[in-house]
This record gives sequence, structure tokens and C-alpha cells, in this order.
Amino acid sequence: MSGHEVMVQRITVIISALYQHGYVSRQKLLDEFNISERTLYRDLNRLGDRIIHDGNGIYRLSPAYARPQTLKELQNLIGLLGMEELIPANKLILKPDLSSLSIRSLPGDPDAKRALENNFSLFDKAIRQNNICEFHYKSTLRTVAPYQLINIKGVWYLGAVENGNVKGYQLSKIRWLNLRTEHFTPEPHIAKYFAEEDDVWFSLDKQTVQIKIAAEVSYYFQRRSVLPAQKIIRQEPNGDLIVQTEMAHENQLFPLLRYWFPNLTIISPVSLQHHFIQKLSQQMAEMESQSNGTHLDHTEQE
Repeated sequence: MSGHEVMVQRITVIISALYQHGYVSRQKLLDEFNISERTLYRDLNRLGDRIIHDGNGIYRLSPAYARPQTLKELQNLIGLLGMEELIPANKLILKPDLSSLSIRSLPGDPDAKRALENNFSLFDKAIRQNNICEFHYKSTLRTVAPYQLINIKGVWYLGAVENGNVKGYQLSKIRWLNLRTEHFTPEPHIAKYFAEEDDVWFSLDKQTVQIKIAAEVSYYFQRRSVLPAQKIIRQEPNGDLIVQTEMAHENQLFPLLRYWFPNLTIISPVSLQHHFIQKLSQQMAEMESQSNGTHLDHTEQE
């Protein structure tokens, strides 16, 4: 089991104990987990101001969080901690015995992990208290309204609004994070967008596309969402599947269509299917030209 997976299990036990008993003992946690104080402090720091230290090695839930948590609130907490793909967010979360779980996760980005560990409290505070924050990103000073920390396929992003545009910033590339005294008023439709976003192409201006999926591969699309914001519309009598997806840019969708070609066909808008076939033909022509050029080179050498 990876270090990240072990950490997830420790955090889950701590959360469970807090909501069952209202407090946790530092010494008991050290003995139970057999970890250093530094590692435990790092774990507790992930919970931000949700816990307070009473000075006797006892950590308690902050008054704002001491009330019983709803399932939705627990799911939000699990999501914020990046554990939604690892721990089933249901009422079993209140039971600290995780021996029945065998966790398998995507390898994480170590730089993003360090950025999250170092700045989690600041990110958490900025998002909950609606603080404008600033940081250096790709050698540019950014001033943004932060909405959510998002883990997409093992990579951490900060979902935020900059100059009126929704954007995603890789945590591993954020430098010099600073909270400003100014606050912003979150817009519900943007908060909803970040809560539902499942792809790294961050944009509010997305095109709706309908795709027909051949019956022989439809199982894979029924089992899980392969396409961005995938929604099953109906299944045809012959087994073909009609799904709806959304794309911010053609480069978000076309690589997936090439991978599943010819089993996926865009049926709306039809012009997009024509554009895809045209680009695919051009790429195949270029590959053939390169292949012929390589063949000629070998022939001349011989």
C-alpha cells in the first residue's frame, strides 16, 4: 500500500473518531498509527480549522463543526481532502474499522502533494471564507476568486475565477500563495460548475454533442463515464447507445474519438463529425507521407 493510501486511512480514522467521540488524543493516535509527531501534525493540519487543540494533547471539533454531520457534509469533506475515489462516502464512514478495504489509487503528483500539504489550510480558508487570493503561476502573478480544490485523475487543481473566466490551476505549479483581505461573493452557477466538473478543460462555454456508440463497445460506456460530462440518453433496439457529452475544445473530444474509431460517431452536430473525419483523413495522409519518406530513405541507404 502506498504512503498516500496509508495517510488516507489515518485521516479517515481520525475523522471517524472526531464525529463519534468529539475529540482525539494525540498520544493515542501516535501509539495507534506508530508514526512521528511531525507526520501526525501534518495529518491534523489537513483538517484546517475544523479542529482545535485544548493544550493537553487533545484535539476537538471546532464549535462550527461539532454538530452531527449530514451525509452530504461528510461527502464534501471527503472530496475536499481528495479521498472521494478511495473511500465510499456513506454512513460506513462513521465506523473506523477499515480492515475490509483494499485501496488502489492512481499515482499522485509528488509536487502537488507537497503543495497541498504546505498550503491546505490557506486553500481551505480562502474557499470557505471567500478570500481573494494571489499566487505566481507559470511566471505570472494571478489574482483569483477560489471556489474548489479538485482532484482529477490523481492531479490536484484549484478551480477559480480569474478576470471573469473559470480556470483550473495545477497545484504543483502554484507558487507564493497569499490570501488578500478582499472578499468575493460566490456565484451559484459557478460553484455548481466546479462541483460537477470532471475534466481538466475548464470552461463555462461548452458545446453539447451527441454521440452514437456501437453496441459492441457500449458496455464500457455504461460501466463508467468515458466521455467528459457523459450522460446516457437512450439505448437503441440494436444495442447502440446514444450519449450526450460536452466539450470546451475539439482537442478534448477528438483524441477519444480516434481511440474508439470507428465505434463512435457524432450525430449532433453533424458538421462536427464531418470536421473530425476531415482531420482524421489529414492525419492519416501525413502519417502515410512520413512512412513513405522513411521507406525512401532506407532504400537510398541500401
